[in-house]
Order: sequence, then C-alpha cells, then structure tokens
Amino acid sequence: MDNTIEDFNTRKEEIENYFRFLKIFDDDNTKIQYVEDGETIVEKIESKFLTILLANAFLILYNLIEATVRNSIVELYLKIEEDNISFEKLNDNLKKLWIKQKTDNLKEGNFRHETLREYIMGIAQSILDKETIKLSKDSIDFSGNIDAQKIRDLAQQIGFETTGNGRNLVNIKEKRNKLAHGELTFYDVGKDYSVNDLFELKKETFNYLKDVITHIEKYIKNKSYKNAYNMK
Repeated sequence: MDNTIEDFNTRKEEIENYFRFLKIFDDDNTKIQYVEDGETIVEKIESKFLTILLANAFLILYNLIEATVRNSIVELYLKIEEDNISFEKLNDNLKKLWIKQKTDNLKEGNFRHETLREYIMGIAQSILDKETIKLSKDSIDFSGNIDAQKIRDLAQQIGFETTGNGRNLVNIKEKRNKLAHGELTFYDVGKDYSVNDLFELKKETFNYLKDVITHIEKYIKNKSYKNAYNMK
C-alpha cells in the first residue's frame, strides 16, 4: 500500500495548504496587496470570494476520496497478480468478482450462441490452466458516485473490513456532482457553509480514509484474498 499512502499524504498536504488560506480569508480584516501599472493596490477580500472557495473545497475533498479508494483497490489487484494467484486459490468474493468482470460485456441479444460457447470455453480453460487472475483496473469506475455506502458495498464485495461513520461523504459527493454538472453555482453551494463546517468535513474525510486504507492494507498483509485452503 506504499503507493496509495504516498498519494494520500500528497493530496492531504495539498488540501491542508488550501484550508490554511480559507482560514486566513475568513478574517474580515484580511486584505490582499498587489501591484498594477506600478501602483500598489490593497483590497479587502470579498465575502463572496470566500464563499466560492468554500464550495471548491467539496471538489478537492471528493477528489481525495475517489483517488484513495481507487488506488487502494488497484494495489490489491496488483498484489494478486504479483502472488500469481489462480482462480482456485481466490476467496469466494473475488472469484465472483472476476467472473462478473469477465461476463460484464455479455448482454442479452448482443451475441450468438456460438460466441457465448467460445467465451465460456475461454473462461473455463483459463481456470483449468491455473492462469494468474488479473482483475481489471478499468472496472473501478465510480463515475462521481462514491460515498460511505459505496465503500461499504465494495468492502462486502471484496471481503475487507468495513469502516464506520462517514455519514458526510454522501454530502461531499452530492455537492461535488451538482458543481460538476452545473446544477448549482459555486456560490449556491458555498453560501450554506462556514469555514469551520468545512474543517469538520475535512477532518471526517481524512479519518475515514485512513481507516479504509488500514483495512485494505490488513486484508493484503493477511493475504485474505486467498481462500481458506491456500492461506500459507
């Protein structure tokens, strides 16, 4: 999980820097100074500008959530390949996931029976030949739809321990999507929040994702992706 943790810490540092400026701009006496045409100009920070910055915080927090969960799952998939795990050695959760990924492209009425037979034969041959399982990273597509419930669903699907709380992740997701899809302006989103509100959201997000990383790291370390007969 070294890559995931490194990326998580890098993104966290970016967010902490952003929030330091939010705190500075939250002071009514804060002013900015710049030079224009040789003249030094001092202006007071408008409250509307701070409101827009608050809304933007939802984007960077959501970016952290989606990137961290995706990176964690990718590291698990790579570890399975690195250990040369074949189908019979996988736990039941990951067997189902692999079969699902292999058959997701099959849609009713979109193939001939001969094609289906060949497809099934290919899957069966891969299992019989004990080929290394390669779970698709391309299937990790959250499409702006990840929150605590989605992460719990992933935990159940893969088999790692779930993380409690995270109730505000759905709020971050919804605000991010309304901004990304143009349903609301940045002012519309930011006007209902204070800097302290966003600091609490940041704290909850950081703590929640640390737990997710810890659970997946434990899952990998204990080789829980293997079935009970192949744990050694």
